[in-house]
Amino acid sequence: MCKIILVILSIYSITSLLKSETSVIIQSTTSTKNSGFYSYILPLIYEDLKIKAKVVALGTGAAIRNSMNCDGDLLIVHSPIQEKKFILHGYAKKSNYIMHNHFVIIGPKSDPLKIKNIKKPEYALKKIFDYKYLFVSRGDKSGTHDKEMSLWGIININPELHSGSWYLETGTGMGATINTAVGLGAYTFTDKASWISFRNKYDFDILIDGDKSLINKYSALAISKDKCPSAKENESQEIIDWFLSENGKRSILNFKKNQKQLFFIE
Repeated sequence: MCKIILVILSIYSITSLLKSETSVIIQSTTSTKNSGFYSYILPLIYEDLKIKAKVVALGTGAAIRNSMNCDGDLLIVHSPIQEKKFILHGYAKKSNYIMHNHFVIIGPKSDPLKIKNIKKPEYALKKIFDYKYLFVSRGDKSGTHDKEMSLWGIININPELHSGSWYLETGTGMGATINTAVGLGAYTFTDKASWISFRNKYDFDILIDGDKSLINKYSALAISKDKCPSAKENESQEIIDWFLSENGKRSILNFKKNQKQLFFIE
């Protein structure tokens, strides 16, 4: 009887050990990582699920390309158009909304063009275009860049035709882009979580905020084993289910920086 109990305990111990060593690779947009969200949330996920996660943070376009190369298990991004294409090509079964924040336009507190009282973000961009005032874009095919370009599209302007003059493209992440804008005294487009977490604010401030069109939704997609046989689809789905649970939602809402909430739930 004792031997049977020992065998059962040994099997349980081995199973627990294997469970604790389960890990996934998250291909992610940079804003979630730069805000400190993963440093906060991943230990909570591990505590509940015993699944470790390594984050590869890039622009959404690069994160999706990596995922299509089967270099990840879970994709967390914020570009609905690119997500739909990813699903259409069979790399995930569905996109799961997990949280949102807001996009904003920032610039010097002096606000040289006086755009702060403009209600619609595209009209603020139109004024920047009319005056050919310096504007810094990520220019990296990220979710933030996609959203910025969609706003230019509303007013039928292609700012890339002016690249290198008043319209400057960094081709880098949000932190470097904000740093460039601050250094040049230019306007730029960012997500609010990145801005709240950003230290080198100097004399900059949020100038355009609050319009419904600026809601920035983050989604999680489990990479399909049908396309990527090595993908840990089941473990990724466990993490998604955790995000969608009451515990997960509460944890997201409790994440704050500088006493400000960074992400929200619908």
